[in-house]
Amino acid sequence: MASAPEEPPTASTEQPEEPGQSPAAGAAESGNPSTEVPEPIAEQDFDDHDSAVDSSSVYTDTTSLSSSVTKYREENGRRYHAYGSTEHWGPNDEMAQDQQDLSHHLWTLTLNGRLYLAPIEKPQNVLDLGTGTGIWAIDMADAHPQASVKGIDLSPIQPSWVPPNVKFEVDDYNLEWLDVEKYDLIHARELLGSVPSWPEMYKKVMKALKPGGWFDQAEPGLYLISDYNTLGEDHVYHKWGKLMQDAGRLSGMSFDIGPYLKGWLEEAGFINVTEIRVPWPVGRWPKDPRQREIGMFNQARLDQGIMDFCSRRFANNLGWTKEELDVFGALMRGAINNPRLLAHQWVYFVYAQKPPRPETE
Repeated sequence: MASAPEEPPTASTEQPEEPGQSPAAGAAESGNPSTEVPEPIAEQDFDDHDSAVDSSSVYTDTTSLSSSVTKYREENGRRYHAYGSTEHWGPNDEMAQDQQDLSHHLWTLTLNGRLYLAPIEKPQNVLDLGTGTGIWAIDMADAHPQASVKGIDLSPIQPSWVPPNVKFEVDDYNLEWLDVEKYDLIHARELLGSVPSWPEMYKKVMKALKPGGWFDQAEPGLYLISDYNTLGEDHVYHKWGKLMQDAGRLSGMSFDIGPYLKGWLEEAGFINVTEIRVPWPVGRWPKDPRQREIGMFNQARLDQGIMDFCSRRFANNLGWTKEELDVFGALMRGAINNPRLLAHQWVYFVYAQKPPRPETE
């Protein structure tokens, strides 16, 4: 693993000449603020660090794993968290954890092994919001032994044997934060559909960062699209986008946040806000070997996790039955595994800096 690059990767607007190449830069996605696609990020020399482990619990003494936290909820045959101010859309059972780890591989593959893009080389205090299985925080602790890394989540599903410089806490990032000017790097990934107000969230991030500290976020785009006129008006991919938007709106949260992160961060007072938009193919259809590999893992991620993403929202907010969910899931998996659709989605990497403390005369 490696630290962030010295300079952000450059962007390219080159269009593919024929189907089978990388997705086109000009795909029409609703609300999209940019049409630039970055060139593949150059491979880096990564330092390997031995991973020491601590046999003690990864949870701090101040975190009480009471029955309200560990007595999970069962819905439609899946297991969900019990703690927190909001009802998160994702299950936390072993199937969901496997999908999260697969997704982590896809994100790091996209960045050629990097864990973040913010231009900070040796962070000292790191916070990972919605850490899930803790895999990003663990990799971060391994790659940066000088750093103290904390991951927070609504579910205590992280492993017990971890590097000594990482800890996990059961906490709700939608509640008030106690930390003030503590972190020089805060990381967030795949938090779409879980935050009632992103402007309010970014106020809390700003408060918790040290002056000059960095916030780094990665989010998948909601829509599955194609540049090659392979999707009819009634295609299940179009229904997917609309249904997810409707269900999110009824739950008081949005799943279509990627295109708006940059603007929200700027409005919150962050500086040096940078957005990089990258296409993720669905399947092995691109001719470019690297895009083909990314597409293969994205296809596996969607095939395995598509119902994790929508089942709870569709059942609880749209009133769907299990039978309706099963039919829709079969249609979506059929499309995901159809190589003739030449489909992709956009993903968004955004990083931003808290203004440094003004110099006193």
